[in-house]
Amino acid sequence: MSEFKAVESLLDGHPDVAEFAVFRTGTRSVAAVTPVLHCNAVDIRDDLWESVPAEELPDLVVVLPELPRDAEGRVLAERIDAGTLEDSGACGFTPPREPTEIALAEIWSEVLGRRRVAADDNFLDLGGDSMTATLLLDSTNERFGVSLSFDELLSLPSLRAVAEVVDKQS
Repeated sequence: MSEFKAVESLLDGHPDVAEFAVFRTGTRSVAAVTPVLHCNAVDIRDDLWESVPAEELPDLVVVLPELPRDAEGRVLAERIDAGTLEDSGACGFTPPREPTEIALAEIWSEVLGRRRVAADDNFLDLGGDSMTATLLLDSTNERFGVSLSFDELLSLPSLRAVAEVVDKQS
């Protein structure tokens, strides 16, 4: 029996997933999916986050154009290396923990219409654009009494990084 049974069950019935593999690479567990037409790792991650117990979640979700296979059709997980995972927009399940991260996650969820936001999520990867950036900045600056700029928001790699800047300005 697979240690990833709940994840595999959800991915097997997911309308956006053509095929998938859930495996360990080094110290991390990964759910790699190929889309039917188009999907992003954040949406798949959110579906897993809502449906699978926390202790059974993989460390990362990644969407790839195809899964590497051998001549018999078996997925070659070892060919999906750390560089591939980082370059592919992989996302994880690290929840916001610090008070500013938690408060920002609430703002981001509301403004971006996301069910959940992870501490390592990037604003643009979550579907952010100039319109939502303006709303997010207004809400953030008002709530925390800071003056975070548009350029700062877009240059920071994650919600956690935004929280650190907000904490320094508060």
